[in-house]
Amino acid sequence: MIELIKRVRVHPLFWLVIAAGIITGHFKEVLMVFVIVFVHEMGHSVAAYMLKWDIKKIELLPFGGAAQVEENGTKPIKEELAIVLAGPLQHLWLWALSFALVGQPFWSESDHELFVAHNAAIVLFNLLPIYPLDGGRMVQLACLAVWPYKRAMAASLGISVGFLAVALSMMLFLPFHLNLFVVLSFLALTNGLEFKQRNYRFMRFLMAKQTDRAMKSIHARVSGQLPIRDALALLRRGQVQLFVIEDGGNRYTIAEKELLQAYFAEAKLHAPVRTLVPPAV
Repeated sequence: MIELIKRVRVHPLFWLVIAAGIITGHFKEVLMVFVIVFVHEMGHSVAAYMLKWDIKKIELLPFGGAAQVEENGTKPIKEELAIVLAGPLQHLWLWALSFALVGQPFWSESDHELFVAHNAAIVLFNLLPIYPLDGGRMVQLACLAVWPYKRAMAASLGISVGFLAVALSMMLFLPFHLNLFVVLSFLALTNGLEFKQRNYRFMRFLMAKQTDRAMKSIHARVSGQLPIRDALALLRRGQVQLFVIEDGGNRYTIAEKELLQAYFAEAKLHAPVRTLVPPAV
């Protein structure tokens, strides 16, 4: 636990929200939000630590937090789902603890109501299907469970941007709220950066696939003329892809690692999959 706490970093936007709260005389509320966000993020981090994920940094944000891990899309989806859910689940015992403390000299009924309101607001906001909120990450994992990596990431980002656009549009009809504006602006920048880095992330996924130890294998029937780079776009997270091509009444099976070898070591980007069939066959 001490190792995890040492890796905690507070994002500048979080300090901005805290400063705004102090300036306006809402120090107790600021403290409540800090505790809720910290516990939420530690829930993610402890789950990742128990699953032996490599945690690089834990960053506290105004709406929650983000644990920077080294996984490159090769860890099991169910493990990442457990880590994502570990954050929102912390809000249950926080609510119960607040209820149990009511009546203590330092915790009044009004404190409890205020804490519950902030607790609910943070968890509900985090469940919005916008990346990198927990809801957005769950949408991403759902897409990865049914589609190839490249298509899943594009679809989940599209859903994220769509909901973010709706949220930003709603601000035009609501009273201006500085904290909400800051958070939505941060989410917009994050999604923009994610869009710019989409090819880079896919490349990292392909590189990690070369040493992927996934046990489950699936078959995909493709044309022998399909370019290798297009075939690699069919690779899935947590599964080993076997490509089946038929030529002249014969059927050939090519493993994904053969395509990855041809792509990275031999730079055969546009060569058809058929060229990987051994001549002797």
